[in-house]
Amino acid sequence: MTERQLVSAEQLTVQEMAQICYQLATRAYPNGSPWRQATFMADLALTTTHYELLWWQHDPIGFISRSTVLDETEITNIAIVPTYQHQGHAYWLLTACLAQLTAGTVFLEVRASNLAAQRLYRRCGFKRIAIRHAYYHDPEEDAWIMRKIIN
Repeated sequence: MTERQLVSAEQLTVQEMAQICYQLATRAYPNGSPWRQATFMADLALTTTHYELLWWQHDPIGFISRSTVLDETEITNIAIVPTYQHQGHAYWLLTACLAQLTAGTVFLEVRASNLAAQRLYRRCGFKRIAIRHAYYHDPEEDAWIMRKIIN
């Protein structure tokens, strides 16, 4: 496999998917995974969530998760391991996720200091609509709330 491939959560057990997502998040986020493996397992058990792994050259290198209720979707995680960052993988993963949505509003949060992610989200049509003060911890930081409307 030399091309990008999406693997949905339904193709693995909840335990396998939670473990892979936890490991990827631990590698991808500078301060480690913001969620424990048990949190991923609980989230995967919900009927409103959808997870997809990004595979590249035989290995999982990232994932995206979302929660949808009626016509509102929240991107809850998007992570690419550092070795593969800044190579278009996050853009590909996010646009593939957005292409699966037919209409509605998509929300996400991003650290105020995460300029690369903010550029990615703006490139994909997200706009900043609000700030959540002191939302993130380790270190404490504001979150930008961003929104994209899909027609």
